[in-house]
This record gives sequence, structure tokens and C-alpha cells, in this order.
Amino acid sequence: MREETTIMGHRVVFRTWTYGEKQDALRRATKWRREPDGGLSPDVDPWTLNDLMLLVTVAEWDLTTAEGHPLPITLESLHGLEPPEIVEEMIAYTQRLNGVSREEGKKS
Repeated sequence: MREETTIMGHRVVFRTWTYGEKQDALRRATKWRREPDGGLSPDVDPWTLNDLMLLVTVAEWDLTTAEGHPLPITLESLHGLEPPEIVEEMIAYTQRLNGVSREEGKKS
């Protein structure tokens, strides 16, 4: 499924992620820690998970470089966007679209 929206004056098209993409993002964002009883517990980095989710769910955008060239949808581009609130709004939108609650995004 694809959805188009406007975020801070920019057209952004999102798509839902596949089960495989979600699992891959969770694996890549998870570190395992050993518990005192010898068991393992997952620690999911929410920033990494949000980055990975955006990279697979942002299908199109109208963002451009200072020279007016289309900005590629890459991690480097996401990290360089100003103001940071544009990325925060993208994260909130894709979390809603993909059924990830704000709490899951913080914890998972």
C-alpha cells in the first residue's frame, strides 16, 4: 500500500513495509545482552530502527539539494535534513502507516 502526504510543505510518498523488511530492520537494530541468570535479552536501538524503517518505507519525496537536484533517499540524506522536525514527522507518519506505536518505536 502507498500513501502520499505533505510534511512541512514537502510531498512524501510512503509504502508499507513487508514482513521481511520489518524482520531485517529489527535484526539489524537489536543487540543482545547477557542477563545475570545467563539468559539473553534484546536491546533494540530505536534510532537505528526508525532509520531503517524510513529507508524502506519512504518511496518518493520532492526534497532537493541546495542546487535544486533531487535528494536521494539515503541514510546520509535523512541525517542531513533540516529542520530535524521533518524527519520526526516522517517517522510518526510511517509508524502509524506500518502499525508501530510510538512506545514500540521507543522500546523496540
